Amino acid sequence: MSNSSLTILKSTAQTGRLANPYFRQEQLKSLHDILRRNTDAIIAALESDTSSTTSHATTECALTLNLIKSHYSSIDPVAELEAEYRIAKSKDAEDAREPWGVVYIEPEWRHTPFFNIVSALSTSLVAGNCVLLLLENTTRALPTLLRKLFAEGLESDCYAMTAAPPEKAEVADCLRISQSPEAKDANSVGLGLVASGGRVVAVVDRTANVAVAAENLVTARFSFGGTSPYAPDIVLVNEFVKKEFLEEVLKRSIPFLAGSSSPLAVNGSANGAVSEKAGFKSNGKRSAAELESALKDIKETRSWNTNVITHGSNGAILDLSSALSSAKLLHLPPKISHPLFLISSFSSLDHAIDLISHNQNQTRLLAAYHFAPPKHAKYLSQFIKADRAFVNHVPYHILLGPAAPSYTKYPSTSHPYGPDCLTRPNPTFITPPPEQLQLSAVLVSQDQRAVKTLSFSAIQEIKVKPRPENIAIGFFEQGIFIGLGLYGIPILSGIGAGIFFAARAGRRRWCGA
Repeated sequence: MSNSSLTILKSTAQTGRLANPYFRQEQLKSLHDILRRNTDAIIAALESDTSSTTSHATTECALTLNLIKSHYSSIDPVAELEAEYRIAKSKDAEDAREPWGVVYIEPEWRHTPFFNIVSALSTSLVAGNCVLLLLENTTRALPTLLRKLFAEGLESDCYAMTAAPPEKAEVADCLRISQSPEAKDANSVGLGLVASGGRVVAVVDRTANVAVAAENLVTARFSFGGTSPYAPDIVLVNEFVKKEFLEEVLKRSIPFLAGSSSPLAVNGSANGAVSEKAGFKSNGKRSAAELESALKDIKETRSWNTNVITHGSNGAILDLSSALSSAKLLHLPPKISHPLFLISSFSSLDHAIDLISHNQNQTRLLAAYHFAPPKHAKYLSQFIKADRAFVNHVPYHILLGPAAPSYTKYPSTSHPYGPDCLTRPNPTFITPPPEQLQLSAVLVSQDQRAVKTLSFSAIQEIKVKPRPENIAIGFFEQGIFIGLGLYGIPILSGIGAGIFFAARAGRRRWCGA
C-alpha cells in the first residue's frame, strides 16, 4: 500500500461519502455479487488453507454471504434521513453516532478466515467507514483470491489493501480491528478492538439434560478442526452424572474422531515453514504429529493426572483430575486450539465456581456454557465472570469468526462486531434540560431566593422507600417448614385432641353434678 491509498481513504471519510445509505448498499451488493459468483473457488481455497472439510467450508461461505445480505437489509435510508434531520425538526438526537472514518483490519487466519475478514469488512462498510485491510503476500490460496475479488467488488476510494502493517503514525487516528489475541503488544497501532484471549469453560450440573449438553459441547469442540476460540477448553461435570455424560460424549464424538490416518488439514506451509509476521500462518497441511504434541503437553503437565478416554486420528477425549489427592482446586489447562475434549468433575455448584475463580487471576472468561435448570444457571452466571454466558445451548453461529473484543456491546451470536462497535457517540441536543430554568435564576439572574431554594432542596433527607414484604423461601426456610410438617402437625393434632377429650369429660362431670 502506498501512502496515497490511505490518504484517499481518509479523504473519502472526511467528505462523508459513506454516510449515503444508498452508496453503502451499492458497495455491499457489489461485494456480495463478486463473492457469490466465486463460491466454488472460495470453498476450494478454504479447504486448501484450513482444517475445514468441504461441508464446513461450504457452511462458512454460506453464512458469510448471508451476513452481507443481513447487513444490506439493516440499512434503512428513510429512517436514516429521518434521524439526520431530527435537530432541524426541533428533536433531540441524543443517540446519534458517527463513523470512525477509516478502519484498519488485521485478520485471523487460523480459524474461519473468510468469515473473519468479510464480517469485519462488511460491518465497517455498513457503519459508514472506509477500510484498510492487511493481506500479506503469501502462497496461500485464500489471501491471493480475496485480494483479486475485493479489488473488483469494492471502489478504491473506500477500500484499500496493504501487504505490510502500516506505521503507527499513519493509522494513529484509525480504528484498528485485530482478530488475534496475540496482537496486544507495544507494537500495536491505532485505537484497537482486539480479540479476547480468555478461556471458555462449560459447566454441566447434575440436573442438566446430559444428552443435550454432550451434543452441544462435542459439536463445539470438534467442529472446524477444534480451532474455534469459542470451543470449550474444559468441561466441568458434576460427579454424579459424569459417567452418563461420558457415555453421551463418546456416542456423539464418533463421527468427529473416526477418520483415516491422513494428515489433518490446518494452517501451516506446504513445506512446514511458518511465517512469523503478525500472527500470520502460511498455508498447507499439518500432520497428526502436532495433535500428538498437544496431547503430550497436556499429559506431561504435573498439575493434573490425565486419563485418555479415547483417542482417534482427529482428536481425543481426556479426563483430568488433580495430581494432589488433598487438593480440591484443579489448575485448569490453558486455552487450546486443538480437537481435544477435556473433562473434569466437581462436587457442587460452589465447587465449580471455586475451580474457575481460582484459575481466572482477575481475567474474565471469553464465554461460559451453563447446562443446568434456570435457577442454577442464574447462580452460575452470577459468580462465574465471563464476557458472554449461554444457558443450556451453544449457539453454533458463534463457532465461526474470531473472539469478540472484551467489554464491547455484543450484537448477536452471528457475528462478533456490530455497528455500535465501529461508530462513536455524536449526540446533539436542542431541548434544554428541566433544570435549565432553575439554574438560570441562580447563574444568570443571581437570585438569592433561588439559591436558597436550591440549597434547601439539596439538604433535605432522603426518604427511604419501604421494602416489599415478600419473604424469600430458601434452603433453610424449606427445612424449617418440613420440620414443622413432620413434627409440629402431629404434636398440635395431639394437643388439640387432648383438649377436646378433656373438655368433653369435664362437661359430662359438670352436667352430672
